[in-house]
Amino acid sequence: MQPPSRVELTRVGGVIVGSTLVLTTTFIGIIGLLSGGSPDAGTRLPVYVLAMALGFVGVVVLSEQQYGARADGRSVIASASIMALLVFLVVTLSGEGVIFAIQNPEEVVLTELFLYVVAAGLIGTGLGYWGLNHWREFAEGRLLDGRGGL
Repeated sequence: MQPPSRVELTRVGGVIVGSTLVLTTTFIGIIGLLSGGSPDAGTRLPVYVLAMALGFVGVVVLSEQQYGARADGRSVIASASIMALLVFLVVTLSGEGVIFAIQNPEEVVLTELFLYVVAAGLIGTGLGYWGLNHWREFAEGRLLDGRGGL
C-alpha cells in the first residue's frame, strides 16, 4: 500500500478541519439556543429557510442531472427533502453558534467548554468519515455479524 500523496493529505485535512469547524459551531449553537443566549434567532429564520431551499433545489437538480431518465422521482424528492432538513438544521445551529460565540466569548471561547466542544466536533468528524467509508457494510448487515471486522 502506497502512502497518501500530498494532495490526498491536503484534501482529507481540509475535510477534517471543515467538518470539525461546522460541528463545533453547531454544538455551540445548541448551547446558545438552550441557554437563551440567542433571543433574536427568529429574525434570522428567513436566511436559514433560504439555505434550506437552496439545498433542496441543489439535490433535485444534481440528482436529475446525474441519473437522468433512470432517476426515480420518489427517491429524488425524498433525498432532497432529507437533505433540505439537514441543511436547515446545520446552517441554523452553526449560524447561531457563530453569533453566540461572537456575542458571548467569555462563555464559549474563553472557557474549557470550548475544548470539549472542539473535541466533540473531532469525534463527530471521525465517526462521519468512518460512516461514509463503511456504510455499505452497515447497510448489508456485515458490520456486526463477524464478516465486517468488528
